[in-house]
Amino acid sequence: MTEFIQITLDGLMTGTVYAALALAIAVVFQGTGMLNLAQGEMAVIAAYIAWAALGWGLPVWIAILCAVVTSAALGAFTYQAIVRWVPPHREDSLMTLGVTLLLGLNALVSMVWGSDPRSFPSPFGTWVVHFAGVRLTSQQLGGAAMVLVVMVVMALVFTRTSIGLRLRAVAQNPRSAVLLGLRPGLWLSVGWASACVVGAVAGIVAAPSAGLSPGMMTVPLLMALAAANLGGISSRVGVVVGGLLIAVLTSLGGRYVPGLGGDLNVLLAFVVVIAVVLVKPAGLFGRESVVRA
Repeated sequence: MTEFIQITLDGLMTGTVYAALALAIAVVFQGTGMLNLAQGEMAVIAAYIAWAALGWGLPVWIAILCAVVTSAALGAFTYQAIVRWVPPHREDSLMTLGVTLLLGLNALVSMVWGSDPRSFPSPFGTWVVHFAGVRLTSQQLGGAAMVLVVMVVMALVFTRTSIGLRLRAVAQNPRSAVLLGLRPGLWLSVGWASACVVGAVAGIVAAPSAGLSPGMMTVPLLMALAAANLGGISSRVGVVVGGLLIAVLTSLGGRYVPGLGGDLNVLLAFVVVIAVVLVKPAGLFGRESVVRA
């Protein structure tokens, strides 16, 4: 039983990164209809910026703050300079744009910082907590807490503030928002910036464990996409729950399902996702859109 609890807790700690990326993807998708496949690369850029700031001698939390702010600016710029010019109904163009951004940002990171893995120090120290036979590191606990705090703040902004009301109004019905005096371009930029803040935190939390490299968020991005499908990309709560479930499933599958050790443990999670999508296409918490002729 102790082993089962340990594996489940490890999965939940990892799942916070998947959940944060899935939330960032959902925010962008709900606002623009674009599946932002470059969200992982934007998180990688944030981690490299924090690493560079540490190299300049800045305190760790100031370096992280610089990375988060820069990531928000990158998100807003990406929307204003590129995404806003693609019509929302052109799903094929938006998908192509997502792939192009993914490849382009990955190449940019490799050009600027190289492709060799680098170490990223944990901002939470190196202590370990032992209780009831279970072991958790300071990086796991601090990283999970940091991600959860950011997600709770985002949830409060979206549901309890006038900023969130405007963001939701523009995302759900841009034409009606214009009639109310809102500027969709401005508020969708804010949405992209918010998504990139969440993604940046996910990248910075993942870097100490995964190692800093251009491809460090490739697997987490795939898991986040699976989480978005499992929980329902139309539900911000759903994608967070999906991210946690995906991580726990992969952890347990790698230990208890014969033949699924190592990288093959992701198969169990994707089998579950496919099964759920076949039964409930909108995901566990998502709502199917209704189109009236």
